[in-house]
Amino acid sequence: MSFIRIERDQYHVVKGLLSGAESAFTPFPLSILEETIDGIVYVDNQDHPQCAAVMSSDFIGGRLIGHAVNKAFNEGFISTMKDHFFVNGSANDFRLFWSTVSESWDEIIFRVFGYRVFCISRTQFEFDRHVFESLGLIGNDEGMFRMDAAMLQSYEPLRREIEGLWGSIEKYLQHDVGWVAFSSDGQGIGLCHAAFIGGGLAELSIHVNKSARSQGFGFQLARNFIGDCLNRGVIPNWTCDTQNVPSFQMAQKLGFKENKKYNLFSSIYTPILHEPSRT
Repeated sequence: MSFIRIERDQYHVVKGLLSGAESAFTPFPLSILEETIDGIVYVDNQDHPQCAAVMSSDFIGGRLIGHAVNKAFNEGFISTMKDHFFVNGSANDFRLFWSTVSESWDEIIFRVFGYRVFCISRTQFEFDRHVFESLGLIGNDEGMFRMDAAMLQSYEPLRREIEGLWGSIEKYLQHDVGWVAFSSDGQGIGLCHAAFIGGGLAELSIHVNKSARSQGFGFQLARNFIGDCLNRGVIPNWTCDTQNVPSFQMAQKLGFKENKKYNLFSSIYTPILHEPSRT
């Protein structure tokens, strides 16, 4: 048992680990395990893994699954991450978002990055379709449109992140996974999109410009997005920082119920649109 990189035809052995307590923020690792986006997977045992590291190809995003009890796996992970970020990369301005459920991984993460990262408590919600449908028909959505390639030009940081994770805008838009709000003068003022899609779940991410907040745009964008998900047989997934009260309130209005906690390790250089946001 050690730190073993597995091939794509072996990814299925890891999916079974994402159950029970580990079933938090699963669209990201499942999007890699189901090959919706490219990634890298390491396990402690390629036939019967007890823990795994599922990460994007650039190592920026990742998920540690299971418990940090295998010393060889832990040391392999630490060595690999240090080589990537501090030997081959830049130690000063790296980006990172890695999630864990078991606190046993905390020490391992900090052994790699030390003071350069911080840990955020996140909450996973469970969707109640009946509550959402009780909201009735979707109201006025004037100025809101389904996302397309041209609209993404209004959000260049998001476009770059999508291209980095998905390979191309065209591949991303095959899933029809976003709405954009425009002001009366044609400026993009908000969007709701799927940050990741995996396991039949779409990770919902909302961003509304500061000048347009508290006007209901975020709620309406989310309603449109969720309606599209349900029409396609996809379940919307909501996660947010545990201390984000406005996000909790919006989630509950839309039919999401607080379910479980997990941790997110991030660097100060990680752009807001790389990790699903609730602004």
